[in-house]
Amino acid sequence: MKFEQYADFAGRQWRLAMSESEHFSLEKCSADEKTAVWDKMAATYDISMGADTRRIEAAIVRLEKLGAFSPDAVALDIGSGTGAYSLALAGKCRAVYALDSSRGMQETMMEKAEKLGVKNLIPVCADWKSVSLEALPCRFDIVLSSLNTGINDTESLLKMNRASKGFCCYATACGTALSSSRGDFQKIVFGRELKAAGGNDIIHPFNIIYGLGYRPELTYAPCEWAKEEKPEEAFEAVCRDFGRYGPLSEEVKSRLREYISSRLNERGMFSHWQKSVMGIMIWDTRDFG
Repeated sequence: MKFEQYADFAGRQWRLAMSESEHFSLEKCSADEKTAVWDKMAATYDISMGADTRRIEAAIVRLEKLGAFSPDAVALDIGSGTGAYSLALAGKCRAVYALDSSRGMQETMMEKAEKLGVKNLIPVCADWKSVSLEALPCRFDIVLSSLNTGINDTESLLKMNRASKGFCCYATACGTALSSSRGDFQKIVFGRELKAAGGNDIIHPFNIIYGLGYRPELTYAPCEWAKEEKPEEAFEAVCRDFGRYGPLSEEVKSRLREYISSRLNERGMFSHWQKSVMGIMIWDTRDFG
């Protein structure tokens, strides 16, 4: 294989991994239905995945060391969620545009910004794959995306690259996540644990960007969360999550209730956790070849 063909090969491998990663490929919900799920998750997101800020701190420190920040820097956060990265960037940049398809997530983010006195955060409610770059106000000094399932192929990744006139930062899973309950939930809903083929792993976008002639660097950060929920809240959350794959039967719902009820702690709460590692890739779009 010639080196100039490597990015195309990496893109094909990414598509294959996405098709074989069943927690993506088995989804049956539309984009609007998925956005509705994120809307409902907004109120509790910060007590789970959003609770561990080490990945945010690692990205900001590395961007700072690379000279990405300046008093006039304007940043774009793609898939901004409840604003973990956007709010951190706002302290380093003149303005931050926070793009997300979920109004619920953006409302939570702006509530946090108001409490913190952040005035330079601009919400943009849009889907990354459908928004036109011409509709955005400018090309950005920094473009960041973390755990954004909307950037899951070569086209959407290179769109991110084109939106930047300086640095890009892409953060996503690295290796396999460990969970106290997700595998058990999958067995109840599907009769087996889903196949995880690394469709959202950092290795695929890294190989594409490297293959195109850039010189991306990779930093790793742990990401862990643990939370307690009332049994009914836990049940509603798991039904909402697995509802992406189609309607749950009453029998499956009953088994989910039984599972949750059988694993309550001494306070009558359902406790669960997840541990993973994030890969944080940063490259300078001006450093080509």
